[in-house]
Amino acid sequence: MQSDDNKVFYYHADASSLGGFIEAPFQKVIPAQASVSLPAVGGYATVRTESFMFEEIVSCRSAYTRVSGREIAKDGSWSTLVTSVVEGVNLLEVVTAERIVAQISVEHLRNGGARVSFAGTRFENLRLGGREVFPVLNSSLLASRQENDNSKSQGTWDTFLKVGKEQAHELAKSIQESDNRSAFQWALQRYGWMDSKRELQQDGCVLCSLVDGVEGAAPGRSLGHFVEIPDFGRVFLGELTVFPRAIQLTMVRAELGCNVQGKISMGVGGINGTTMPPY
Repeated sequence: MQSDDNKVFYYHADASSLGGFIEAPFQKVIPAQASVSLPAVGGYATVRTESFMFEEIVSCRSAYTRVSGREIAKDGSWSTLVTSVVEGVNLLEVVTAERIVAQISVEHLRNGGARVSFAGTRFENLRLGGREVFPVLNSSLLASRQENDNSKSQGTWDTFLKVGKEQAHELAKSIQESDNRSAFQWALQRYGWMDSKRELQQDGCVLCSLVDGVEGAAPGRSLGHFVEIPDFGRVFLGELTVFPRAIQLTMVRAELGCNVQGKISMGVGGINGTTMPPY
């Protein structure tokens, strides 16, 4: 169908449920599970995999992803949805979960604004070292679209920038007050730039998380959205990397630092779309 519209929207969305690589005791790539991308014109695509096991290191009962994009007739905005689900997760008998869901919905408005929703995103029966833990989700990022339906502030660059700075400030404060500050210097180096007083807009990106903290008897040490587990490594929850026109959510990212070394991600989805002309 031809269109005489003076603007065309180019969709860009992708998702994967599980993947990564192992560096020791051998070097292997963990094949990406349920990897999918959205055609540039929009549409719908979904992929599902069953019963995946990689070298007895990481496994899942099933995984599926879904991407879709369409124009909303009532106001001419463009809507993109990304879903990534992994079920029955087991990583080295330390990280387990019944279900991990990453879901991002972005509505690009004709006037250049955008509305972002993470409705449906969640952890179900997440356990670390056999102990059930409860990620505390950030209320600002999870505010319902209905509460801000007429506002352009929800999910905009300024929203993510504000949350990122607040989380980085709290992280730095907790580290400074810790009895073992030296153990968390890596975290200050990695996240401290977000607590800077300089204009972060010039950096072109924001690093924040849907998770403010972890409640429950988590093994090891936890600060903000990550947990450091002895004889295992680090687990990062609900990480968001945000750019002015793009957003990516990684529900679980593990940095293995035991006999098995490598990096693994679970529940990943990203959206990046734009109009042409871009104004």
